[in-house]
Amino acid sequence: MMKKSILLVTSLSFLVTVLFYSCKKSDTTPAPAPDPCLVGATILPVVSKTHTITGQSLGTITVTSPIGSGYVYSIGSTVFQESTNFFSLAAGNYTVTVKNAAGCTTAAAVAINGYGAKFYAVRTIVNGYCGPCHLNGSVSGGKNFDADNDIVNSWDRIKIRTVDGSPTFMPENGQLTALDKQKILDWVNAGHRITD
Repeated sequence: MMKKSILLVTSLSFLVTVLFYSCKKSDTTPAPAPDPCLVGATILPVVSKTHTITGQSLGTITVTSPIGSGYVYSIGSTVFQESTNFFSLAAGNYTVTVKNAAGCTTAAAVAINGYGAKFYAVRTIVNGYCGPCHLNGSVSGGKNFDADNDIVNSWDRIKIRTVDGSPTFMPENGQLTALDKQKILDWVNAGHRITD
């Protein structure tokens, strides 16, 4: 009976030894370094933009983040520039690409709208005079003019407050010039549409 116990212990010992060595990692090749473009959070480009008149190239795109040394920028091509500004853009869809010093790129889609000349003038006036009360998410008096349709849908209130001064003139820091008031009247009288 002693021989069977020794044989059983020896067989188990052999089996454990075989399993141990068969599971042991024998590859000593180091793991590849992580891709620097995949490590950490992806930073998407943040931009500000201006639109254009349909058929003209007045639009602009400015990258506001990320910016700084080591970044270069492109819109729709493989040619990069150090400047964050892109000028003379026609209406259309653009891909803004940012590349860092390691060669990593991120991109964001940006649309430049084409407007009628009269609406373009009104949009420019709104952008110049109505912030911070009615732009960039601010809602004063129940109105926010971030979206073009918000301006179109508020055409009557814009006219009443800026041209007629009822109950008081807007913007709060002073009346618009006679020329700017006329631009609003021209747009309202043309039909107060984006395409006017």
